[in-house]
This record gives sequence, C-alpha cells and structure tokens, in this order.
Amino acid sequence: MRYALAVLLAAATPAQSRWTFCVAESGRDIWVSEVFAAAEPREKLEAAFAAALRARGVARPDAQCPAPQADKTEVVNAQFTAVEFHRKLGDALHVAAPPTVRR
Repeated sequence: MRYALAVLLAAATPAQSRWTFCVAESGRDIWVSEVFAAAEPREKLEAAFAAALRARGVARPDAQCPAPQADKTEVVNAQFTAVEFHRKLGDALHVAAPPTVRR
C-alpha cells in the first residue's frame, strides 16, 4: 500500500523547472535577459536569443545561456555577477526578452 501511494505521489509531482538567462555581446553592447524557466536545450536558446537580437538590428550578437539549473537563486546570482562584470568593464548594458524557441 505504501509503495502504491509513493508511486502515485511521484507521478502527481510536476517536474522541477530548470532556470537560466542569456547574455549576448556585440562589441561593447551587452544584452541580458531576465531569468526564465528553460524548456529547450541551451543551444536552441542561444540560437533563438541571437536571432531575436539580429531581428532588432543588432550586428553579429554572440549569445550564451548558462546551463539551466534547478536552483533559481543560483541563476539569479550568476546573472547579477554577469551584469556587474560588464558594468565594471564599461560596457553598455541592455535588457532583452528571454528567447522564444519556434517549434
């Protein structure tokens, strides 16, 4: 009985979200997305983020999205560290929407 209850509870528990953000560089301009739940592999997220910036007229954006993690707080801290790093370098920071992957 206990085993059956454990199986039912495990099946009813939603999958834990994995969190990330994206950063793109084009010269001294840096675009940073908000932290978001990643539903796609990071390669697809990076390609979608770069494509969205190119559509906005950004020349040759080099996009990176850290590996998604279960701990959202760690990801927010990593995003803050990235922003502070580029701020100290004197880069121009811009906010960008999270990537949308087309299926």
